[in-house]
Amino acid sequence: MLWTLVRNFLRKSTGAGELDTLIAQGTELLSSGRFSDACSQLSVAHQRWPQSYEAAYGLGVAQARSGKLAEAAVTLRRARAIEDTAAVNDVIGNVERLRGRLADAVASYRAALGIDADHVSSLVNLGLTLRDLGEPREALTLLDRAVQIAPGHVEALFNRALVLNDLGRIDECERLIERALELDPEFSQAHLRRAFALLARRNFAEGWREYAWRVRIPEVDHWQDFPYPLWQGEPLAGKRLLVQAEQGLGDQIMFASCLNEVIERARDVVIECDPRLAKLFAHSFPSARIYRHRVDGAPDWAGEAPFDFRARGGDLPRMLRNREEDFPQHRGYLRADSARMAEWRQRLQQSGPGLKIGIAWRGGTPATGEKIRSMSLDTLLPVLVHPSATFVSLQYGDVGHDIEAVRRNHGVQIHQWVSSDGALQDVAALIACLDVVITVCSTPAHLAGALGTRGFVMVPTVAEWRYLAAGDRMPWYPGLQLFRESRSGEWGDVVGAICIALKEIESHSRA
Repeated sequence: MLWTLVRNFLRKSTGAGELDTLIAQGTELLSSGRFSDACSQLSVAHQRWPQSYEAAYGLGVAQARSGKLAEAAVTLRRARAIEDTAAVNDVIGNVERLRGRLADAVASYRAALGIDADHVSSLVNLGLTLRDLGEPREALTLLDRAVQIAPGHVEALFNRALVLNDLGRIDECERLIERALELDPEFSQAHLRRAFALLARRNFAEGWREYAWRVRIPEVDHWQDFPYPLWQGEPLAGKRLLVQAEQGLGDQIMFASCLNEVIERARDVVIECDPRLAKLFAHSFPSARIYRHRVDGAPDWAGEAPFDFRARGGDLPRMLRNREEDFPQHRGYLRADSARMAEWRQRLQQSGPGLKIGIAWRGGTPATGEKIRSMSLDTLLPVLVHPSATFVSLQYGDVGHDIEAVRRNHGVQIHQWVSSDGALQDVAALIACLDVVITVCSTPAHLAGALGTRGFVMVPTVAEWRYLAAGDRMPWYPGLQLFRESRSGEWGDVVGAICIALKEIESHSRA
């Protein structure tokens, strides 16, 4: 109360009208999506009135929406020092969540709820973050509370639907998604979730139409400034096409299964991709020009002649993969470097007789289901003790401790031949030389499928849409076999089935 009186006095004595005008103008720019202009306007307000909570709060929000997360965290903490509100703690939590600092995000949301136990936004955001941390039951309790307070809060309904999906309550999840869309037909995240459900059930035509809503999500849509019409399936003969990168490595590899078709149809194709894929894509699609995707600044292809059309990578299936029979029965559409493959073959031959097996046991991040997509190496022991086999790690990141532990405790040797520097062309060449890849749902699964290498993929009970809702095959990659977990966290049956499958491979190879 005292600070509010002091602040009101200062506003009256230091040009509050001008401050209010700057904040109002900044807020208008923010609401219209002009985040950079909003930052400039609100920065002026914050510099001239550094003790204004509204100016600091508004600037922090604008910085966050502009992607300047580190700056936003500093500015919002200044606002909190001026006035400690549930709203500012909630936004700080959102910023920390976007920075991947989930523990800090949880602390901020809890601080907001300590100020206002019924702060719906913080209940919703804390529930979503706890879901990411693999605590769906606690998340559901918070989201139930949010829906009880605000039955028409679409984000509360939506996040509750996500948690229900994680708990295997699929029908309830889908009913909540439909309820959210009744309340807000333009709610893009709900449309995208509906797309996932349709695609998982192989309803491709309708699923891809819903999937197009992903570009309306503010955090996703960053392609709209390029002055080329989006390709909607028009004839490409004599035309120049730009294919833009989007999403993660696995998605870009999966969508690349459509590239040969557009390359054959168009006069000229330019492909943008993650820098880690650039060399592999250049080798695989030699008649196209490959550019590395840049997050900031002008794109690397900016010097190219004008294009007739552009297509986001994730939009290609909507034009080319609307029925099950539209998916080609390929034996690999990516091509590894032959010279590097020759080196890997020699090294594998020198490792001894038997099957040459690549393994990966961790997948995702906290926000993309790491907890349900990963396992310990000990879980794979029935596979790893397979006689006369050579095992090679395909796991990204520093896993030397895991590998040393199974060697020391169980006498199992896993070779760690590929570096984790982020370049994938060497990993691809190794995968192309293996007899089989055994992996969780992660990039090695996509690489094996795209290269035509036989793969066994261990799929959790609640699978991503890419791995479908049921079945042991996925249309993207005919060479992959899916082994589905029957109960969450219990991989024993999956590992046992893979052991049987390996024995079958060996028996066929001897025949």
